[in-house]
Amino acid sequence: MTDAVEQAVKILNEALERDPDAVVQLMNLRVPCNERLAGHAAIQASRATEGYRLGILGLLNGILSGGTTGAIGAQGTVETDSGRFRRITRFVDLRTDNLDVLA
Repeated sequence: MTDAVEQAVKILNEALERDPDAVVQLMNLRVPCNERLAGHAAIQASRATEGYRLGILGLLNGILSGGTTGAIGAQGTVETDSGRFRRITRFVDLRTDNLDVLA
């Protein structure tokens, strides 16, 4: 049986190859969420000026890693003022690559 994180990284990279613009837009999407969801032990939500926000990668990492560190990261370029991706070059398994590398 294939490891779930490895499979997710593989499919995310295949999606990125097929339509990078769509994948970047999806990864940049953050929706408002309540404090109860943001306080979940495994799901990664961020604090914003108007409350909490949840993105797809924070939810996926909660499902796949079960911890607060996350198992899937993205490499690419990020806008310094907003933290949003301009470009994603690849998704990585953080269990082996250790860090999100933004370049």
